Amino acid sequence: MVDSAQTARSETNDFFAHVGVGAGVVDRSGEVIWMNARMSEHAPETLRQFTELCADAATLFAREPTAHVRKRFSANELHFDLMISMAPGQRATGILFDVTARTKLSERLDAVDAAGADLLDLDAQIVNPLNVAERLALLEGKISTTMRLLFGDHPFEVRLRNRKSEQLELVMGHGIEPLRIGESIYARALGNGISGLVASSGESYIGRNLDSDLHYLPGLPGARSSLTVPLLLRDRVIGMVNVESLKADAFSDEDRMALETYGRYQAMALNILDMLIVERSTTSGRVSDTLRDELTVPQQRLRDATHELASGKLGAYESLERALEMLSARIRGATAGPQSVLGIDRLPRDRSRDPFIAEKRILVADDDANVRETIQWLLQEVGGFVENRSDGGAALELIQRSADEGRPFDLVISDVRMPDRNGYEVFRGTRESSPRTAFVMMTGFGYDPNHSIVRSTQDGLGHFLFKPFQAQVLLEEVRKALGAPA
Repeated sequence: MVDSAQTARSETNDFFAHVGVGAGVVDRSGEVIWMNARMSEHAPETLRQFTELCADAATLFAREPTAHVRKRFSANELHFDLMISMAPGQRATGILFDVTARTKLSERLDAVDAAGADLLDLDAQIVNPLNVAERLALLEGKISTTMRLLFGDHPFEVRLRNRKSEQLELVMGHGIEPLRIGESIYARALGNGISGLVASSGESYIGRNLDSDLHYLPGLPGARSSLTVPLLLRDRVIGMVNVESLKADAFSDEDRMALETYGRYQAMALNILDMLIVERSTTSGRVSDTLRDELTVPQQRLRDATHELASGKLGAYESLERALEMLSARIRGATAGPQSVLGIDRLPRDRSRDPFIAEKRILVADDDANVRETIQWLLQEVGGFVENRSDGGAALELIQRSADEGRPFDLVISDVRMPDRNGYEVFRGTRESSPRTAFVMMTGFGYDPNHSIVRSTQDGLGHFLFKPFQAQVLLEEVRKALGAPA
């Protein structure tokens, strides 16, 4: 019987010696009756708070018998849960648990939620005046700030999944070199790296040692580990976000949870732009402004012709017909959207050679024949030597060949959206083949799926044309790109 009692006491002592990260017994006066070795190893501030909370609980138990109470406190950057139970003799037994990791994860996820809410706070008064490039830059700034908050200066990239081709197209990135021109990765499990695997499966992936990871395709030079999560819109994978580190095993499951949470916010924000929710709210106003500007002159011509007709002036019918023809042409141009160049008839009829454009070699790349041929004609009218191509691949071949022959183009004007190459690829290829060649990028009011404008702006591009544009604006932007003073 004695042996059984001794065994029970031994087991009890052993339990309290190892439970939690510390245990002790405290009376109502705050005197510590007993503590285990783990408890005695804590910092003085931790011991002080432990003792005070247990003493308060012992007083409470004497007044209102209660099974136990739970308290939480912080000390020396650590977070603790304290479970206090009633003990004989108006004492309290406290067991301490370290919840620092759980608390920090909770705080981190709270910060992610706050950053996600800010990402989705697309206030109309702020966003509506911005063009497509500026809106994307606004989102990118918010995303970059949060990624630094979550992962410090670790390089990252965000790619969107093209629903038709399954290509993972680069949206934004920091510190990771983009793929070489002509290279692509797709949302497929094999042969497309970790990004392709994650985008195809919808499952996150932690590459703990990239030196031996068969899925990894080189991205960041010298990368040793990575974290890649899908961008989920409900249950649909619309892209992925990837973070890389020069250190092995740099990312934990907590990092994965944080990035998965923020990834959902990124997916929602990018989808808002993709669906043109904000863009639609301003398109009608832009069309109205364009129509009003375009119809001002023909309306005045019609009024003049009507007065001439009423007064019996000779040639009044011919003036009326010309005014009607102008009105019809202006309406067609203003409503053709990105497939038009406006205001050609308002240019001086006696256009002379422009000193900044004359004899300059210029290439125009656009898959719309009307746009590229109109631009070619306008620039040739003022003395430029102009060629055109209907796709980005052909344009890049010509740019490379001309540079190799020692007669590089002075200026390249490229559309953002073409069948085989996007505007950013044409811009990059031009910079690589012919660094001194000026560049102007064209885009319509619609969404830029490859985010060419933002990415090109980051790399130094400063000249843009937003379709439909006025002929005079084209000439002015070309002059500026070629070095004319503003």
